Amino acid sequence: MSGLFMNNIYKSFDRVTVLNGVNFHVKKGEVHALLGMNGAGKSTLMKILAGDLQPNEGTITIDGTDVNFPNPAAAKKAGIGLVVQEVDTALFPFLTVYENIVADDLVHAARHPFLSWKKQKQRAAQVLQQIGLSLPLDKRIHECTLHEKQLIVLAKVLFSSARYIILDEPTAALSEVETKRLFSIMKQLKNQGVSFIYISHKLKEVKEICDQVTILRDGSVVHQGDAAQLSIEEMIYHMVGRTQQRKERERRTYGEDILFEVKQLQIPKTNTMIDLQIRKGEIVGIAGLVGAGKTELAESLFAHTKTTGEWLIHGKRHTFSSPKEAIAAGMCFIPEERRKQGLFMSETTRTNLTVRLLSSLAKWQWISRKQEKERAQQLIDTLHIQPSSQQAIVKQLSGGNQQKIVIGKWLQTGGEVFIFDEPTKGIDVSAKAEVFAIIRSLAEQGKAVLYLTNEFQELLDIADTIYVMVDGQLVQRFTAEEATYEQLIYYSSGGGEENGTSTNNNAFNRKAISS
Repeated sequence: MSGLFMNNIYKSFDRVTVLNGVNFHVKKGEVHALLGMNGAGKSTLMKILAGDLQPNEGTITIDGTDVNFPNPAAAKKAGIGLVVQEVDTALFPFLTVYENIVADDLVHAARHPFLSWKKQKQRAAQVLQQIGLSLPLDKRIHECTLHEKQLIVLAKVLFSSARYIILDEPTAALSEVETKRLFSIMKQLKNQGVSFIYISHKLKEVKEICDQVTILRDGSVVHQGDAAQLSIEEMIYHMVGRTQQRKERERRTYGEDILFEVKQLQIPKTNTMIDLQIRKGEIVGIAGLVGAGKTELAESLFAHTKTTGEWLIHGKRHTFSSPKEAIAAGMCFIPEERRKQGLFMSETTRTNLTVRLLSSLAKWQWISRKQEKERAQQLIDTLHIQPSSQQAIVKQLSGGNQQKIVIGKWLQTGGEVFIFDEPTKGIDVSAKAEVFAIIRSLAEQGKAVLYLTNEFQELLDIADTIYVMVDGQLVQRFTAEEATYEQLIYYSSGGGEENGTSTNNNAFNRKAISS
């Protein structure tokens, strides 16, 4: 009996049941989607398969043989590979690309005294070539971009000869071109009998690449079947347990007063210069593929990196040399890598929500715990953070609740300018709707909002004005009414330059874009 079978899997934490008799079957040489809202049990099920957790009940069978995974090493030996969403947790930042790919063999080098490291290095290079990643093997991981790290983790799994590969939000850090390359690689490996378990909130991708789909809700399987026979609307229905209501986007109005403006902002990492304006109550979107320079722009606006330029907030001129100065002037930053840059993962919800409020909660260097608890509870209630306990450890929360905490810590600071860099990465459709509601609420309060993403449909849903970024430059501008998905794809892929309509020789020159 070929294939992977997880039979009647139960898992509880204390008195909370997370998995309730789950049956999950992956055939040899197929891509099987595992879907569900945050908290549905997907991660727990995959942690059991990867040997990170033990089930309370249930069995795992691979190709007719019952297996037991007391640890991740046992799962790897049985052919289970895991490409995690937060790739930094799977890599050694100060080791080389080669050392990371062959890390398991390096750890157990004593068991393989006659192993040819020259051949290992050649094989590592072949794996990188297989996935289309051109990198020096001696490059340090901390010098790599986010999407390069994603592909290095995939290379590491392929190097270990995994037969069942878990892909957790694999395209979250990839551009459209890189996503297509990944899909091409997956199809090639499928033909060689490799199977994939595909976890993603991008349901269009599920339809494109997956053969079968299993949907979890509240720890139970609510649907299993052929992915081609299930519409995206039906997937969402099974995930949330109700029919999604379609609504036309309401037209928003905002003032003419310019709240935030940046002039001659030099972005060192892309060697470009930007002018930008955001009006009071306006949501401005920056659309760009991965590698377009969006994060570099966001970090320069927040003075994460040394830069030059002139910032104006409510007409008052500033020059920032550090994030501390930017924060003091009223700027707030929700970074792309929330676990690495936005949260204290081992601390409580309360600590993370109130960290930016400590100066207002302290008197004579003593923090008022009563006020701290009150402020934290206000934010928990407002943002509908689950679980609602202030003492919950952040690393144990779902991605959607973590993201609400990253945003929530800024809401009572009096900030005027909110910068969101890929704010919905890796969160489900329900959490995404809640993040959108928070952003719209900020705009209604008269804040200036900058929203940077490669999810173009999101900008069409929420932004009032959309700019397209290519190679660190703003090359096109649209109002919400005139923008289309096809236009955003066209210009972000450099289509405008092919027809001579770049910012240098048409109405969308740098001066026009800033107005």
